[in-house]
Amino acid sequence: MRSRSLLVVVMTACALFVSACDTGIQHMGATEYGVRFRKIPPIVGGGVGGASSVASPLETVVVMPWEAIYRFDTSPQYLSWGRGMGDATNSKQVVQDEDVYTRAKDGNEAALKLIVRYRINPNPSTLVKLVQEVATSDKDVRRLVISVVRSEIRTHMNTLRTAEYRDDKKRNETVDRALAATQGHLSKWGIDVEAINLTQYRFVRLRPDGSEDTSYQDRLRDIQEKEQDIEGERTRIETVKAQKRTEYSVAESAYNARVSEANGYREQSVYQGDAFYAAKANEAKAITAEGNAEVEGLRQQIAALSGKGGRAMLRLEVAKQLSKGDPKFVAVQPGHAGSLELSKTDLNQLIQQLGVAEGLVGARSSSQTSGASSGVSKNRTPIATNEAAQGAAQ
Repeated sequence: MRSRSLLVVVMTACALFVSACDTGIQHMGATEYGVRFRKIPPIVGGGVGGASSVASPLETVVVMPWEAIYRFDTSPQYLSWGRGMGDATNSKQVVQDEDVYTRAKDGNEAALKLIVRYRINPNPSTLVKLVQEVATSDKDVRRLVISVVRSEIRTHMNTLRTAEYRDDKKRNETVDRALAATQGHLSKWGIDVEAINLTQYRFVRLRPDGSEDTSYQDRLRDIQEKEQDIEGERTRIETVKAQKRTEYSVAESAYNARVSEANGYREQSVYQGDAFYAAKANEAKAITAEGNAEVEGLRQQIAALSGKGGRAMLRLEVAKQLSKGDPKFVAVQPGHAGSLELSKTDLNQLIQQLGVAEGLVGARSSSQTSGASSGVSKNRTPIATNEAAQGAAQ
C-alpha cells in the first residue's frame, strides 16, 4: 500500500514538472473549445474526462499543474491545392502550392486544383472522442483532413476517362462522391467537411525534376479553342436560321392575309353574281310567263274571233271603244269645180248606220256595174257616211 502511494506521488511530481508551462489561467477564444486532459496515470483519474471537462468559448479555465487544455477552433477552415489558389488576405486559409496529381482511367495524368472547407463540430462528446482517438490540436486535424481528402479525390477522379473530365455533370458528380466518402471517414470524430470544389484540372505530366510537361494540355487547349469557334459558328448559324424563320413567318402571314382577302373578294363577287343571276333569271321567268299568258290570251281571242260570232264581237268592241272617247268624225270629199265639201257625222248616227254600211258594202260588190251612177250620186250624205263607216270598221 505504501509503495503504491509512493508511486502516485512520484508520477504526479513528474507530471507537474513536465507540464509546468500549461499551469495557470487560460481564456478560450470566441470560437475555441478546450478539452481538459489530466496528465496522470488513468488508475488515479488521469486522461480525458467526460463532456463536462470541455470548456466553452470565452470561458476562463484554471489549469492545474497536472492538467493540460487541448484547444480547437470551430470556425470554418480552408485548405487549397494548387499554385495561385491561396488568398493572402484570409488568415484562416491554409495554402499548399502543389496540385493534387492523379491519373485518368485511360492513363493520362491530371493535376487538380482544389479548395476544401471544413470545421470541427463543437459537440462536447465528439470533441472528447477526437482527443481520445486522433488529434489534440488544430494542426493534427488539418493533417488528417489533408490526407483523407487527397486520398479520396485521387481515388474517385481516377474512375473518369479523359473525355469525361470535360463533361461538367460527370465531373461534378465524381467530386460529390469524393466529398461523401470524406465525410464518411471524418464525421465520426466531429470533423465536418462541408465542401470540396474542383476549381481547375489540367492534363500534365510531372517530370522527375519537378517541372510539368504540358504538351498534351496544350493540344487539348487548341482543340477546345477550335470547338469554341465551331460552337460560336453553330450559334451564329442558328441565329441566322431563327432570323430567316421569323422573316418567313412574316412573309407567310402577309401571303395568307392577301390570299384570304382575295378569297373574300372572290366569294363576295360570286355571291353578288349568283344573286344578280338569280334575280335576272326570276325576272326572265316572269317575263316569259307574262308573254306566254299574253300569247295564250291572244290565241284564245283569235280563236274566238275566227268563229261565227267574231264579227258581232268585233262590232261590239268597236262600238265600246268609240263610245268611250265620244269621237266626232268629219268627212272631207271633193266638190264641184275642184272645191272641198265637209260632212259631219255624229257617233250615234254612225252606230245606227253600221249595219246599213255593212249591207251596202255587200250590195256594192254585186251591183257595181248596174246601178252605181243612178240615184246614189245625187245624195252625197249617205256616201260620206258609208266611207266613214268603212274607215271605222277598218
